[in-house]
Amino acid sequence: MWKLLRVLIAAFLFSNALNAQTIITYPGTLPSFCAGGQIVLTASNPPAGNFQWQFSSSLAGPYTNTGGNTNTLTVNNAGFYTVSVSSTPVTHYDTVHVIQNPNPIASFTSSPTNQCGTIPVQFTNTSSGATSYTWNFGDPNSGAANSSTAPNPIHFFIGTPGNGPQNFTVTLTATTAANCTDIFTAIVTTRQLPDAKLNGDGYGIYDNKEFFKKCSNLGSDVFDFYNFSTTNTTNTNYQIIWGDGSPDYNSNTFPPPPFSLQHTYPVGTTAMKFIVTGQNGCKDTTEYFVFLGSNPAVGLGNPGNTAICTGNVLTFPITGTATNSPGTGYTVTFNDNTPPLTYTHPAPASVSHTFNLTSCGVTSQGYPNSFSASIQASNPCASSTASVVPIYVSQKASPSFTISPKDTVCVTNNVTFTNTTGSNSDINNGICTPGKSVWKITPVTGWTVASGTLGNDFGVANTSIWISGSNALIINFNTPGNYEIKLLTGNPTCGRDSITKTVCVSAAPIAAFNIDQNIGCAPLTVNTTNISPAAFCGVNKYQWSVTYTSAAGCTPATSGYNYLNGTNANSVNPQFQFTNPGTYIVGLITTTPGGTCSSTIVTRTVVVKDKPNVTLNPFTTICQNQSINPVANVSCYINGATSYVWSFPGGTPATSTAANPGTILYNTPGTYTITLAVSNECGTTTVTRNLAVNPVPVVAVPTSPALCAGDQAGPFTFSSVPAGASFTWTNSNTSIGLAASGTGNIPAFPVSNAGSTPVTAVITVTGSNGLCSAQQSFNITVNPRPNAPVVTAQVSYCLNATASPLTATATGTNTLLWYSVPAGGTGSTTAPVPLTTTAGTTSYYVSQVNTGTTCESVRSRIDVIIRPIPTIGTVIPVNPSTCGSANGSFTITGLAASTSHTVHYLANGNPQTQTINSSTSGTI
Repeated sequence: MWKLLRVLIAAFLFSNALNAQTIITYPGTLPSFCAGGQIVLTASNPPAGNFQWQFSSSLAGPYTNTGGNTNTLTVNNAGFYTVSVSSTPVTHYDTVHVIQNPNPIASFTSSPTNQCGTIPVQFTNTSSGATSYTWNFGDPNSGAANSSTAPNPIHFFIGTPGNGPQNFTVTLTATTAANCTDIFTAIVTTRQLPDAKLNGDGYGIYDNKEFFKKCSNLGSDVFDFYNFSTTNTTNTNYQIIWGDGSPDYNSNTFPPPPFSLQHTYPVGTTAMKFIVTGQNGCKDTTEYFVFLGSNPAVGLGNPGNTAICTGNVLTFPITGTATNSPGTGYTVTFNDNTPPLTYTHPAPASVSHTFNLTSCGVTSQGYPNSFSASIQASNPCASSTASVVPIYVSQKASPSFTISPKDTVCVTNNVTFTNTTGSNSDINNGICTPGKSVWKITPVTGWTVASGTLGNDFGVANTSIWISGSNALIINFNTPGNYEIKLLTGNPTCGRDSITKTVCVSAAPIAAFNIDQNIGCAPLTVNTTNISPAAFCGVNKYQWSVTYTSAAGCTPATSGYNYLNGTNANSVNPQFQFTNPGTYIVGLITTTPGGTCSSTIVTRTVVVKDKPNVTLNPFTTICQNQSINPVANVSCYINGATSYVWSFPGGTPATSTAANPGTILYNTPGTYTITLAVSNECGTTTVTRNLAVNPVPVVAVPTSPALCAGDQAGPFTFSSVPAGASFTWTNSNTSIGLAASGTGNIPAFPVSNAGSTPVTAVITVTGSNGLCSAQQSFNITVNPRPNAPVVTAQVSYCLNATASPLTATATGTNTLLWYSVPAGGTGSTTAPVPLTTTAGTTSYYVSQVNTGTTCESVRSRIDVIIRPIPTIGTVIPVNPSTCGSANGSFTITGLAASTSHTVHYLANGNPQTQTINSSTSGTI
C-alpha cells in the first residue's frame, strides 16, 4: 500500500521518467516518527548535482524550501517532503509522505501496599493507545521475575532482608504498534522480610537445592545447624520443621555461632523448613534438604549382540545398586536423540530400549557409527557412571516413496517418484555402507524414463550385487492404463523389503455438453447434458463457469444466476437458473480424476431476456388548462413488437398507444395518476406517476365605473374562487390619479381629468394562488366637468321693484341647474326670480350639467342686491364764514346704512354732484 502511495505521489508531482534514479530512504518500514521525535530522510543513490528539499502539508502543495541542501534532511514535522537533485541535463525527484505517530499514555495502579513481601502486588494497567507493555519492578533480587510483559502482572517483592519498609521504583513502558513509547513510574512500598538463612554440616547445592549432608554408612547421625540470619538481632521468632516427624523447634531465640542446634537424621533425604519472623510481623521461609548416606555404586550390563537393525529392542541389566542410600537418583541415557530415563532408589533391575534410528554418522566414546547406553547414579555425596558401547544399529529396510503430482494422471504427464526410504544403511565392523534401492514398473511398455535410472536387482535376494536406481525417477506415461510401481530396498544385515503403488493413466480429457435452450425470459432455467468422454481412471472432475455481459438498458446490469436442485459448479449435469437479463457464457472444463490434466474450455451462449425496463419522468405541477408532454425511458429488449398503453385520466386525450403520446391537455384541477404499461415477449412493466393540476383562480373585479373629474373612486375590492388568492394590479393611465401598479385591493382616491374629453384607464387585476394565476380587467372612465356658466356677477334692484328671472349662459347642450347654496342641495332647472321686498344682498348659484355624462360644472355665484330707497333726514348747513369763501358745508342725516348716495347741488349757479358712502349720515 505504501509503495502504491509513493507511486501516486510521484505521478502527481513529477513526470520525469528518470525519477527512479533518486530514492528517499528512511529508518524502518515507513517514513514516520513518534510525537516529539524526528526522522532522517536520505536521498539514496543520488546522481551528482545540487540537492533541494521542499515541504508541503498537502500533496497538492504549495511546496516551500526547507533550506536543506545535502542528501539528508532531519524531519520533525509531518507532511510531504520532496527532494530534487539537479544535474545536467535532467533533474531527479522523489517524494515521501512523513507521518507523525501519536505516543501512548502509560499509567497503572497497584494494590495492596505496605504488605509483607510474601504477599503479591497486583498491578492494574490504565494505559491508553498502547499494544504492548514492559514492566521493570525495580527488584533485582527477584531475578528473572523482575520484569514482565503481561498487561496486568502480579509480583512478589523480595528486596533485601530487614525489618523496615522498602521502596521499589516500578517502571511501565507502554509501546504502540508504530513503536512509540511512554514511560510511567511509581513507588511501591512493602515491608522487608527477615533473613531465613542456616548453615551447618556439609552445606552445599545439589540438584539446584540447598543440602546439608554427611557421607557415611551409619544408620543415623547428628547434624549441627547454625543461625546465619543477617537479621538475627531483630528477629522475634524461629521455627524449624525438621521434616522427620519429630516436634518442631519453635522459639523467639536461636543461639548465634559458634553455638548450634543439633538434630539426628536417618539415612536418606529429608526435607526441612526454616521459618523466621521479624519485628514487623513478616515471615520468611527457606526450604533445605538433609542427606545421610554413602557414595552410590552402579553397573550397566552388556546384553550381547549389540549389532542390530532399527526397530529392535535391547535390555540392559542394572547392577551394584543394592547398597546405595535412599535418596540416590539414577539417569539412563541413550544418545540416539531420545530423552533420558530417570529413577529413584531402588533402581530397576534392567532397562529396555528400542532403537529406531541408525547409528550411521554417530561416534560414541571413540567408536564411529555407534550408539552408547549409560547410567549415572548420584546423590549429594557423589556420582558414579557405567556404560555400554559400541551399539551398532543398521537401518532396517522400510521402503517408501512419493508420487508427484498424483497417482492418477493423464498421458504426456511426467510423474516423479521420489525414494523417501532414508539412509537404509548397513554397519559392518563399524563401517557404514548405504543400502540398495531398485525400481520396477509393470507393464514394461507404455512409458519412458524421462530422468533417472531404475536400477537392477538381477532377480536375486543378495542386495550386495544390486545396482541402485535414482532417488528421483521421472517417468512419462504415453499410453492409458494402470501401472504398478515397485520400490525394493535392502542391505546385507537387515535384509530387504518392497512397496508397490499403482499409477492410473487416463487419456487427455475432452469437454463437451449440450443445453436444452439458449434464449428465453428471466428467470430462465437451463438444463445441461454433459457428453464429455468418460475417464479411464475413476470419474472425471468437472468445473463449470459462467461469464456475463449485461444487456443494454436492462437492470440489474449484474450477473444473476444460481444452481438448482442441489447441483453446483462441479456437478456432472448442473441445472442453471438465470435471474438477471444479459448474455451468459456457460463454460465446461473436464479434468482427469487425478487433477493433472484438464481439457480446453467449451462454451455455450445463453441469452436471457426480461420484460421492459421502464421509467417515467416525473411531472411538474401544472395549472388547469395547461398540458404535459409525457416522456418514458423504455429499454431492455425493445423492438417493433413492443406495445405501449398510456392512460391519462382527466386528460385529453385520455389514452394513447404511441411510444411518445404527445401533448395531453388538463382542463380540470385535481391529482391524476398517469399509467404506462409497456409489453414485450417477456411480459408487461407498468409504471405510474402522479400529476397535480392546480386550479386557476377566478378573479372577481368591480363593474367598470364612469366618474366625473374630482369624484371619489373606489375603494375597489377583489376576490377569487377558490378564495385565498393574492392580487396585483396595473393601471394603463395614471392621469386619472391612480398609480401605475400595486398589490392587494385599491383604496379610494379622487379621480382627475385635466382635459376636455373623457379619459379611460384599464385596471388589470392578476390573482395568483402560488402556482397558477388569472387576470380580469375593468375600466375607470373619468369624464371632464363643464366650465362654470357665464353670469352677471351682480344684479341690483330697488326695494320692492319688480325683478326678472336670473340668467346664465350655458355652453352647448348643457343644462343649467340653479341653487340657493354654494354646495350641496338640490338644483332646479328653473331660473329663480329674486325677491325685492327686503333690502340686502342674496347670493344665487348656477351650474351647468353635461346632459351626456351628467357631470356638473363648478357653480357660478350671482349676488342680487336689493337696495333700499334712500331717506333724507335733516340737512344741517354750515354757512361760510365769509362771503365767497369756499369753506362751507352741510350735513345730511337719515341716510340708509351702507348705501351710496348721489347728491346734486348748485355751486355758484353751476350744477355739481357728489357721492356719499355713509352708514347713516354724510357731509358735503
